[in-house]
Amino acid sequence: MSRDVSPPFVGSLLDPEHQWQYRVLLGVDHQQNRQLLSALLSRFYSLQDLSAVALKWGQAFDLCIFDTAFLGRCREHIAQQRAAAGPVFLPFLLLLKRHHLPLMTPPQRQQVDDVITMPVDQTELLLRVESLLRARQQSLKLSAMLAQERLLEQQLAADNEILQQLAVQDSLTGIPNRRAFDEKLAYEWKLGRREQTPLTVVLCDVDYFKPYNDTYGHISGDQCLRAIAGVLDTVIRRPADLAARYGGEEFALVLPKTDLEGALHLLNCLRSILRARAIAHPKSPVSPYVSLSFGVATAVPEQRLQPEDLLRAADAALYRAKAEGRDRIVVASNLSAAPLQQT
Repeated sequence: MSRDVSPPFVGSLLDPEHQWQYRVLLGVDHQQNRQLLSALLSRFYSLQDLSAVALKWGQAFDLCIFDTAFLGRCREHIAQQRAAAGPVFLPFLLLLKRHHLPLMTPPQRQQVDDVITMPVDQTELLLRVESLLRARQQSLKLSAMLAQERLLEQQLAADNEILQQLAVQDSLTGIPNRRAFDEKLAYEWKLGRREQTPLTVVLCDVDYFKPYNDTYGHISGDQCLRAIAGVLDTVIRRPADLAARYGGEEFALVLPKTDLEGALHLLNCLRSILRARAIAHPKSPVSPYVSLSFGVATAVPEQRLQPEDLLRAADAALYRAKAEGRDRIVVASNLSAAPLQQT
């Protein structure tokens, strides 16, 4: 070690308010060198001795200054600390006799970030230390910024997922909306055409819902729609099936791989559960309780048909159910809307 340096020199390079936050670890076996380095660096940094933090030294320092004896003894530890630091720069400064500099092996060079030869000039040492600490500080800032960006990206992805869910969810009843129904029908139509399996669409309408609203008010009307949605959600058990609010007091079902017999069985269960709920509707001419009218259409998707044809047939069947007295199920016998079957 050669000459002394006054504190203002260092203060002009590093922020004095943050200077003491830096932790410097000395891994110097040579006693005289360790004492000289400690006397100099302890005036500006939080100096730590390896023996005090040996069990957790990877989390205890911002810069390690070490000599060749320490490098030979702790080569594996140094490699572990550099790997544990990940993308954050964790600097290692090697003290080396000048005539040993050409003798450094490639593995040794990979484990150090800077080398200063002995005898050490104090000014040069402090400049090297400050340069390495500034690089670490910038690395920490960049790492924090990247972590914040990742958090923002995760939050944005979560928000987008919520928005996508809201886009296909009916805000009143909580079940899928018309958009979700249309997308589901298109998807299951393509799947049914490829696999040649039956696909059933059901449209249903709350019987005499306007008199219900006029009698009990719109708040009770909303509660009624939510109750019906709950019944539909209870009956629809298979993951591939979908119950949706089609619009107003209309609901719709998409039942993949379901033939007419299976669809009728499900609808009869639905009607039984709805009757058991006994939602009073004294203004209904067909029942003292809330009831539904159903239009059902079933087909095996084929090239000459489109999903709209199945939907149109179900709509025509529903119109017929309402025209013939409501509180019933009408089945479209085929997509050309020829004879309709009533149950």
